[in-house]
Amino acid sequence: MGTLYEGAKNAVEVCMGVKLGEHVLIVTDKSTYDVGDALRRATEKVTPHVKMYVLEDYGTRPMKSLPKEIESAIPKANVTFWAAESREGELEALRGPFMEIALKYARHGHMPSVKRRLMEEGMCSDYSQIAKFTEKLYQIVKDAKKIDVENPAGTKLRVELNPEWKWVKSDGIYHEKGKWGNLPDGELFTAVTESNGRMVIDELGDWFSDKYGCLTKPESDSNTPVYVDIENSRVDLKTLDCANSRLKHELLEYLRTDENSNRAGEFALPTNVELLTKPLIGNLLQDEKARVHHAFGHPYPEETGADWQSKTHVDGLMKECSVWVDGKKIMEADKYLT
Repeated sequence: MGTLYEGAKNAVEVCMGVKLGEHVLIVTDKSTYDVGDALRRATEKVTPHVKMYVLEDYGTRPMKSLPKEIESAIPKANVTFWAAESREGELEALRGPFMEIALKYARHGHMPSVKRRLMEEGMCSDYSQIAKFTEKLYQIVKDAKKIDVENPAGTKLRVELNPEWKWVKSDGIYHEKGKWGNLPDGELFTAVTESNGRMVIDELGDWFSDKYGCLTKPESDSNTPVYVDIENSRVDLKTLDCANSRLKHELLEYLRTDENSNRAGEFALPTNVELLTKPLIGNLLQDEKARVHHAFGHPYPEETGADWQSKTHVDGLMKECSVWVDGKKIMEADKYLT
């Protein structure tokens, strides 16, 4: 484990490769201000051209649109960071529009709901090693036709892949305009052609992560995984189940947002080798770099080549997974065999 500042320095200098003379824009909020400020301080050691915006200075949360002052500042930046807590509805209203503009002009470090612990752990990882392992795994899966995932909780999932759609290496190194990643980083993802089976979800993405954290804690009385049946790439909303009735209702509403919100989108394998042996911390931004996950909604078509889109994107993370690629076992109980 490192320190908050060491994690910020790694993000600025290693992951984003900020250089003297470049302009950097940081968006943060009150709940993650310590992270935003650490990013600012680390950036100012490299370049004096730094602007930081605090979302609550422009209105109450959740916000319905991107503040004009922030929007107008984006084209002037070479590097952007989004380090703010995720709130319901803000993926579509704030984060999505921000990234759409940012990637036209800059490279982007996306850190939704980042916390100090993530900076001290995942952001202090050795990203040269992550890049090497991500490339190694990419060579194994890049031509795969199908992937099977099972775990003791009852997950039994098969995803089929389109050879025309790309696997994307999220290794934490983003030194070119238009490139971006979720920091802390370390995953390999693609979009699926078809998905079928059952998922037993231990943690959810988007704003569900902040609100509910890890859903399956052995030491807790609130062991409330989400059970999802998938048929022809669609979540069967009638059979979706969870012991937490509020979470079940909110997830069902989320998956009804648009025509593709319940469609199987992203499938990802973790590649942050330093996190693979660590327990889940209840924050998906880090936990997804250490466990297999399958998302519903937006399949990142601009990167994967998928031919559809959605306003929403929610990850479903599964632990203790075993994984087979075209029949060859590459993972057992969250540990790679390669």
